[in-house]
Amino acid sequence: MPDQTDSYKAVHLGDGNFFDNLRIDIERSHRAIDHLAVNKVQVRGSVLGNLFSYGLNALLQKLRLQEFLAVSGLRRAWFDDFHGYWAEVLGGRPLTVLDYFMLLHDYRKRQQHTKELSWDSPDRHVANWQDPSELYSTFAFTRNTVLRPIVGRALWRHLKKGSAVLEYGCSLAPYYNCYRNYFSHLNCTWKLADIANFPFHYAKYRYRRDEAVSFHTISADSFKDPLGNADTYDAIVVTTVLEHLDDPVYVSDYLLSRLKQNGLFIFDYVISEGKGLDTPLALKMRSQCLGLILSRIDVIHGTVDPANNVGLVIGRRR
Repeated sequence: MPDQTDSYKAVHLGDGNFFDNLRIDIERSHRAIDHLAVNKVQVRGSVLGNLFSYGLNALLQKLRLQEFLAVSGLRRAWFDDFHGYWAEVLGGRPLTVLDYFMLLHDYRKRQQHTKELSWDSPDRHVANWQDPSELYSTFAFTRNTVLRPIVGRALWRHLKKGSAVLEYGCSLAPYYNCYRNYFSHLNCTWKLADIANFPFHYAKYRYRRDEAVSFHTISADSFKDPLGNADTYDAIVVTTVLEHLDDPVYVSDYLLSRLKQNGLFIFDYVISEGKGLDTPLALKMRSQCLGLILSRIDVIHGTVDPANNVGLVIGRRR
């Protein structure tokens, strides 16, 4: 059942359909869903329950059985949640599990990026992520959380109970999703921050009832102060983000200044081609950005080699 009136529903552009060419005005749709008022509930599992669930899903992930269970429909809680969002918020026609994976393929074909995009202003930056073809990213990030629900394995050994965590550029918030499923006994608070893009819109719906979560939408007007306050955090997650920024040096410095002493900084940084949603400046400034980060943290997990892709790294602020 809907949480309130239809005012939270997505805004359509009017030149698509309601199945394989859903065209959403995602900027206006974010403003609508931000008014979705719900009763918050505590999401906190027991230690034993979380450990059992973690062990079971780690085994399924290692054996690559998650995909079989998802595609076959034997596991469908993820699909029921997505379908509720698809039908109730986006206004899409009813789907089956098979329809979902077919649409994942169809929307992917429309989202192909082979050229450099323009990033000459914050408005242009946001617009690149709000093109209607980017609805594909909602499908893709949903698939990723289903097939790989456990992320950042090393992080959870270091995250302290009661930590304040920021997941920046979060999209569908895979780290919060992992915490929610397997580590909620740590009783942390989370802020999920991103521009008004497609998967973040679904994240606002998916985690709308979680008491531990707050959302922050970064606008083009706030690029120089994206969080807009002086809050500090015990851990900041910035994964699959740096290669998409038009000034990764500035953003890294900005975030590190909001990380508490001895706080955890979790990041990665691939070597991209600077095309599509990977910006040319992020490629050009990569070594400088990594140098800045390494000057402010002590690495406790992973390795940083500017000449190669940087996988998951966890650092502790000096």
